[in-house]
Amino acid sequence: MTWLSVKEAATLSNYDESTIRKRVKKDGKENADYRYIKSSAGRGGRQIEISLDFLSEQAQQAYHNQHNDECQPVFNTDFISTKAQKEKRNLREEAVTKYKSFLKRCKKEGMKKKTEIMDLYIQQWNREHDFKISQKKLYDWMAKKKKGKSLVDKRGGYNRGQCSIDEKYIQRLRSLYLQQTQPSLESCFREILIEANRNGDTIPGIHAFRNYIQGLNKALVILAREGPKAFEDKCVPHIERDYSLLHPNQWWVSDHHLWDVFVRIPDGKGGWKPARPWGSYWMDMRTRKIMSSIIRIESPNSDIVLCSFGLGVEHFGIPDGVRLDNGKDYKARDMFYPEGHYLASEEDEKMISSSLAANLQIEVTYAIPYNAKAKPIERFFRTAESQFGKKFRTYAGSDAKHRPEDLKGLDIMKYLTLEDFIKQHNEYVYEIYNETEHSGDAMYGKSPNQLYAELPFTIRRTSKETLYFSLMRVGLCKVGRNGVTFRGEHFDNDNFIEHFGKEVIARYDPTKPEILYIFDINENFLFIAKQLAKQGWNPTDEEYQKENQRKKVAKQKALNSYTTDNVIRSTESIGERLKRQAESIERAEVANPKTVKIVRNETFEEAERQMSMPDIDRNYEKVLNQNKAKKKAVTERQKEYIDRFNKKFLDMALEN
Repeated sequence: MTWLSVKEAATLSNYDESTIRKRVKKDGKENADYRYIKSSAGRGGRQIEISLDFLSEQAQQAYHNQHNDECQPVFNTDFISTKAQKEKRNLREEAVTKYKSFLKRCKKEGMKKKTEIMDLYIQQWNREHDFKISQKKLYDWMAKKKKGKSLVDKRGGYNRGQCSIDEKYIQRLRSLYLQQTQPSLESCFREILIEANRNGDTIPGIHAFRNYIQGLNKALVILAREGPKAFEDKCVPHIERDYSLLHPNQWWVSDHHLWDVFVRIPDGKGGWKPARPWGSYWMDMRTRKIMSSIIRIESPNSDIVLCSFGLGVEHFGIPDGVRLDNGKDYKARDMFYPEGHYLASEEDEKMISSSLAANLQIEVTYAIPYNAKAKPIERFFRTAESQFGKKFRTYAGSDAKHRPEDLKGLDIMKYLTLEDFIKQHNEYVYEIYNETEHSGDAMYGKSPNQLYAELPFTIRRTSKETLYFSLMRVGLCKVGRNGVTFRGEHFDNDNFIEHFGKEVIARYDPTKPEILYIFDINENFLFIAKQLAKQGWNPTDEEYQKENQRKKVAKQKALNSYTTDNVIRSTESIGERLKRQAESIERAEVANPKTVKIVRNETFEEAERQMSMPDIDRNYEKVLNQNKAKKKAVTERQKEYIDRFNKKFLDMALEN
């Protein structure tokens, strides 16, 4: 068995020697973990030795590595005061000592109140020293001195987690710990410990690594472990808005919320299935009053945004402006579109001019992306989940980590239905939340309904018809041979043939998508079109008659607007019109060219010359040309032979 001195054991374990002694002498008796040996260096003529087996596996590994000359131990300085700490301790002791002398001197001079004496002393001390003190600090130091405690500050901050950790393991810790998977410090430490043992290095205990992590910049840790959104929400400065400067209905804010509560809905097979409902909300920013909401299972879309907004406007008037989320369902061109936003095409411009915001003169802004503080309605969602959502047995928490255990295995029939949830949700929102005192900025402890009723403001309203058409969805389409084609469907009206080929604006109620209200580009009403029913492959006589009637009506409408003029097509009419047209044209003067340039074509000129020659002359000329061509070919061939000979002769001469 290997025995170590207390100092050696402390070095290997990265503990103070006093800590080692306390751990091995809890019962005051010798055991297999330690023993006493005679020594003049020890207390009472004896010294403690620690068994190597008593130490941790890491410490044992470090011992074997050291004795194989593979590494040097890293000393733990967690229990050693730094020079800076000692200097501050001396200043604290000096401050206490001088105060006692100052107190005695003041009492001799007739001052009785200790608080006044201490104030004078502190003012004098702070004028003469860079090390500032306060009443509380001075009282604390005197109390510690009275109890015999040291005035050294052992809370760290000078060398916490840095003195005893090698730099390469600090970098390894940062690489492992600062990840968005958020690994635990324990798992990171185990991995570093394995690496250190493999390298033959000694590292301090996990407390040193924990101290180092605690000393890191909190903003850095949040950015690295929780991501940019959490960093924006928790660390980045944000604008403080003064809500008292707003008035009710000046700004409405909207967003969607997926409830952390499960409800049961039909599964389409005669049974039930669980689902989480979505809520779409509009809130008045000044009073935090919920103006309207719609609950359903399906994911939110532009139609739900429009319907929920319409509910709020119907009851409380038109807001001056809206502040919206950056989701695509809020950026539909026919609803809310910010003024001056980039328009991709002429079609975009037509849609914007007919949008809900344009028709009702509503200012539109969008919240800063990934910034929860830019959307005040987020606080309502947290409040509602806490006060309302958590009441249900089917509350599931925001993620699986926070999901209650008793939700597992809960009978589906114990889930409340969607209808029951909607009923209780509306009761909470409109009867409880809107009537409960609010602690928000400029709420003055009043409820949203109370503040909305008390603050002065002007309600903007419009006629029922204008509001009805403004709240419709809008789309551009063309009139074709089968009526108005919109979203892949055909919509029919007896008068559509009169506008054949024209681009028109279609408006429709999201709750009645089978009916279109057709306007021209200038917003003039044209007709109402109903969705055309598709026919089967074996139509009945009645269906045939219906289709034939549609064709007949279309032809009749076209013929009613067209009359044939047979007179205008007569020979006399055409001749008279051509004569008047010719007389109306101003005659141009004939230009006299100053120079003439002949354009020649040698091929055609040669052909013309040969055609003008007798056949015998043409044949004779042809024979002469053929003989001339043969002589030229012979001459060129002879020249080629001569060139070859000369080249060959020259090459031979160069070689020799």
